[in-house]
Amino acid sequence: MKLNLLTVALAASAAVVFLDAQARADCGCSGIPSTITSDSSGPCLRYEAPSGPSNDITFRFDEAYACGQYATGEYFVVSEDGVAKVTTITPEAAGGRHGVDVNPSPDGPQRWDDRLDDYAPPITLPYAAPPGSSVVKYVSDNPSGDCDGAGEKSCGRFAAVVTVIDAPPADPSTSFRPPFVGTNKPVLSTSKLQTQLLSRLQAACADTPSLDTALAWTRHLRLDYTSHSVTCDLMPPEDALPDGRPWSTDIWARDTDVYAWLHLADVCGAPPCTPEEDLAAKFPVLVGYVQHGIDIWGVDRMGASLFRGGGGNGGGKLFAYGFAATMLADPAMLADLSAVDADRFFETASYYAGKNGTALWGQPVGTEEEYWNDFSDRSTRTIRDPYGYIDGGFEPGGWYQDNTAKPTKYSALLMRLMPALAAAWPINKDAILSYADRWVDHGALTQPDPCAPVGGQYGSDYGPDEDGDCVSGSGRVPELDGSNKDGGNREREMGECMWNSFRGCSETCSCPGQSCEATSQCGNGEIEAPEECDGDVSGSCPTGCVPPDQPNGCTCVAAGAGSGAGSSASSGGSNPWNGDGEEGDGGGGCACGVAGRTAPTGALAALMAVWAAALHRVIRRRRMTGSEPPG
Repeated sequence: MKLNLLTVALAASAAVVFLDAQARADCGCSGIPSTITSDSSGPCLRYEAPSGPSNDITFRFDEAYACGQYATGEYFVVSEDGVAKVTTITPEAAGGRHGVDVNPSPDGPQRWDDRLDDYAPPITLPYAAPPGSSVVKYVSDNPSGDCDGAGEKSCGRFAAVVTVIDAPPADPSTSFRPPFVGTNKPVLSTSKLQTQLLSRLQAACADTPSLDTALAWTRHLRLDYTSHSVTCDLMPPEDALPDGRPWSTDIWARDTDVYAWLHLADVCGAPPCTPEEDLAAKFPVLVGYVQHGIDIWGVDRMGASLFRGGGGNGGGKLFAYGFAATMLADPAMLADLSAVDADRFFETASYYAGKNGTALWGQPVGTEEEYWNDFSDRSTRTIRDPYGYIDGGFEPGGWYQDNTAKPTKYSALLMRLMPALAAAWPINKDAILSYADRWVDHGALTQPDPCAPVGGQYGSDYGPDEDGDCVSGSGRVPELDGSNKDGGNREREMGECMWNSFRGCSETCSCPGQSCEATSQCGNGEIEAPEECDGDVSGSCPTGCVPPDQPNGCTCVAAGAGSGAGSSASSGGSNPWNGDGEEGDGGGGCACGVAGRTAPTGALAALMAVWAAALHRVIRRRRMTGSEPPG
């Protein structure tokens, strides 16, 4: 029997996790049920750094706790008697370097490196971590020197997280890691991924990322979570970043290459590729990007801002959040996305419809007077036109508008190529799409402009008039209208090729191989592709339909099996948000239709079922008898 697309991808992902664990059996998670393995110094979990063994991170524990790996390959540990004791983590924190924190806050302090602002000492080890703890370790780069000098990019080289939970997910290999920030720890499933939304476009782009590059850029913890406007440039660890570039807009520009790659055909190792082979190649990359978006969701849930003072310091964060929410079609995540504060994200704060309905660029980072002062001070460069006629800043088309123009253009194309993402986008989708086209066709917009240029007396010859508009004149910088047409210093060959190939046909969703599907609604009583059933409408399912509020909802119940229950990092319940009384889907229907969203079958399913059942038995027996392995 031919397996569906998502089953093939899940199997491939599980196989990677399994082989990776075996390769590091001296410090890892092995066996059925899985427990922490030991080297000569005792029980330990190790993350291998791409930059070499000297930057590897090793978590050590007082006993061999039950453990597992999420779909990302990252470890979780199951607590005993309410805690899991972490004894040491190497490289050890010392001298203001190589810090450790638990459930870090985007609003600080940061405990990673004292060369960064807002530093506080790391948590003390040994540490008895309760369930719901994300224990994060940082490896400092160039620890004996500077981290923002010539040739240096970031203070960080590598980072990793171990999540402590009180019960394992029913299916770890298909579970995303919960956000590493804060105390809300939802666990979402890769089985919900809306893989039918990924296109299979044919594009002969010379700079198309390789599969190895796509994997390298999405495999590790980015730790890109802080709201600090300066620290954000220097905190993310280089091993996890595209080309090791930590500035948010640099990350964003490069990420658009791989987001585009996810929409291409023939990306498997040996093209031409079948749809199944392409999805198997894309799947771990997709998981990596969605995991990053889940982490950003966690930041947003804490009420923190990723705008980071403006410029391009927060570029791309909302795109990652929106992409993840769209791909998962999780009701709680989509609801939070739709309700974002526009001033907390670069994308929603920077693009808006002006007074004449024209899409403009500019940021809400200054008063009317500060806007005018910037023409002489030339310090902010980004303040939105207070009258809504032209692009912002004292030099429209330059500075941060120039820095961010290209990734904005590429993101707009990706939204057109993926209509479901455009549909989920909050607040200003039309402004972004219109701005991208205007930038390509015209460049900076400074005309028409009824305002007088700077000169003479403020409030009389220029600036605000007594009616709350501007003193009338010939325009502030008319000579810059049309400047920097389709320019930008973050240009990507991949993005340019994709735009030239698909901007035209994406307008009508008519590009060959383009997916124009939307997310289906599991629980609305209608079978919508790729659902197999929906509630009481059983379709072709002889054994019944998995309920909408259960994992793998709207798929056929396997013969002899129940529908199961959801899991979370802190309670094992079905509510995706645990703690602080937050609710998930409220028991209602969910948007969960994906291509081939059936549970993995055959040997893989049997292995996962045996693992989960055995692990639950061991944990239950230990708790009932009070027995513990030797400390």
